[in-house]
Amino acid sequence: ESGGVERATVEITSLDGSFDPVSLRTDLRPGVDTVEVGLVIPEPERWWPNGLGTRRLYAVRARLSSAGRQDTADRRIGLRTVEVVTKPDPIGESFYVQVNGVPVFMKGANYVPSDHFTPRSDRLRYRRLLEAAADANMNMLRVWGGGIYEADAFYDLADELGILIWQDFMFANAMVPGDEAFLANVAAEARDQVRRLRNHPSLALWCGNNEIDEAWHNWGWSQPYTPAQAEAIWSAYEQVFHRLLPRIVAESDPGRFYWPSSPRIGWGREESLERGDSHYWGVWHGREPFEVLQQKLPRFASEFGFQAYPSAATVEAFTVAEDRDLESPVMASHQKHDAGLEIVREYMTRWYRRPKDFPSFLYVSQLLQAEGMTVAFEAQRRAMPRTMGTLYWQLNDTWPVASWSSVDYFGRWKALHYAARAAFARVLVSPLVRDGVLEVHVVSDRLEPFGARLELRLSGLDGVERWSKKTAVTVEANSAAVAFHEPVGSVLDGSDPAGVVLQVRLLEGETTVAEKLFYFVRPKDLDLPPVTVTARLERDGNVGRLHLSSNVLAKNVLLALPGVEAFFGDNYFDLLPGREKVVRVEFEGETVERDVRVQVRTLRDSY
Repeated sequence: ESGGVERATVEITSLDGSFDPVSLRTDLRPGVDTVEVGLVIPEPERWWPNGLGTRRLYAVRARLSSAGRQDTADRRIGLRTVEVVTKPDPIGESFYVQVNGVPVFMKGANYVPSDHFTPRSDRLRYRRLLEAAADANMNMLRVWGGGIYEADAFYDLADELGILIWQDFMFANAMVPGDEAFLANVAAEARDQVRRLRNHPSLALWCGNNEIDEAWHNWGWSQPYTPAQAEAIWSAYEQVFHRLLPRIVAESDPGRFYWPSSPRIGWGREESLERGDSHYWGVWHGREPFEVLQQKLPRFASEFGFQAYPSAATVEAFTVAEDRDLESPVMASHQKHDAGLEIVREYMTRWYRRPKDFPSFLYVSQLLQAEGMTVAFEAQRRAMPRTMGTLYWQLNDTWPVASWSSVDYFGRWKALHYAARAAFARVLVSPLVRDGVLEVHVVSDRLEPFGARLELRLSGLDGVERWSKKTAVTVEANSAAVAFHEPVGSVLDGSDPAGVVLQVRLLEGETTVAEKLFYFVRPKDLDLPPVTVTARLERDGNVGRLHLSSNVLAKNVLLALPGVEAFFGDNYFDLLPGREKVVRVEFEGETVERDVRVQVRTLRDSY
């Protein structure tokens, strides 16, 4: 009230009985008042990211009462500490996220708006996308600065699922004005968003913008201007991103980490791998081989990617039969990168045989994307603690399109999403050949060490064993290490590399905690024999179990139920002969029992 001091009561209560209510009588003065109320939570539980523990959320109500009036606010809070650690080290400068005092490797993706028309982004769509992220063992999403500040439901779900949020302010790939009106507008918007989001335990850091610093210094954006003009433009940039935004974060969200621009240094400069975060686009834009990603190891990979086309079912949603040609105007309009088709084809010839038809191209493009990104994921995880984060471009789409996403516009998982789930597992076995030596790395996100047994089995594509080895290993907590190495010649022992597969398993007791199939040649060079896959579906209402077996190695099995929308618990996988695999099937909107036909495609079918 304008008249002066008013007596008021502040009450804090637990909506789930976690703590006793507390209240405080205080004097309110005109303007903004800050009141601190202490409370005690008996035996508090910490909030942890996905894969590391529970996500305990406490439902809290604050009520302000004065002169017969009252206002309430309900919040869910999580008890945790999140720090972004940037400090000098022998490489350059660290960049990692520490949660509850523990350094945590960040695994995830960049998130863009889920639809061109934002009102369509309802809670159901948010849930589908964030659950897909959690199911793929992700613990972080970067809300990209070229999109929108997402709705409350998005952040609520991130809290529930343990998905930390790297939150960009909404500035991307453009310089900004520096006049007083613009700065006032930015300040008001930023203050509103920071206050709205600051109580979410999932919120990890604020980032000023996407790629503007890099573009100004590395992409030639300053060149068209006179020195005076360039100085004025850069001064406006510094005013927004080096002074105004960090000040608002410090005032409204004290203690939260602020990062001026992502990336810190452009990918064309070597120091981009030594400090800060990195957007490495030598693969894709630079058309460098996938293997470069095994050497270009940043401190934190906050953006990198490779395209694939969506599934045949998604393409059918925006085409008629005559449009289903890679060169058709409709397909071209759903490929927004000027050289997208050309780049996909170029990389495809490096790794795969030419697909025989349009549906095969869609399928193989997804295998290619998954293959290349897996090279990066595993290399980055093997490089821990040098590299402490991998956020690929991108999780999702705003419309049905050829893109870098792993989940398409309709929520269908591309091969990349299944591959990300495997590469982001809590425990990973990662074989590779380096300088003629087979190395098997074991990466663990577990916070405690454990003893295990590493089993290696080399077999022909017909399933006949050629070589095997077992060894006991100790897997240290939160670590990456070489657990086995042997010259490739000793492992192959005269076998044709094009005709064998190495099965690597890590067992804790009798439980397989990690598994990987490894090939010594690229997919196009494998001597894949004709294959017969047997599929038997057991169905109980909306859930089914698909029993699969094969007479020889079935490479990249793609399952579909033509005419039926369903989610497969696994897909695009390799099926070893003589070993039944059971895949869970969830039918969407299909509650009536009826016959369904299982369609099985393998890589050899694309020849």
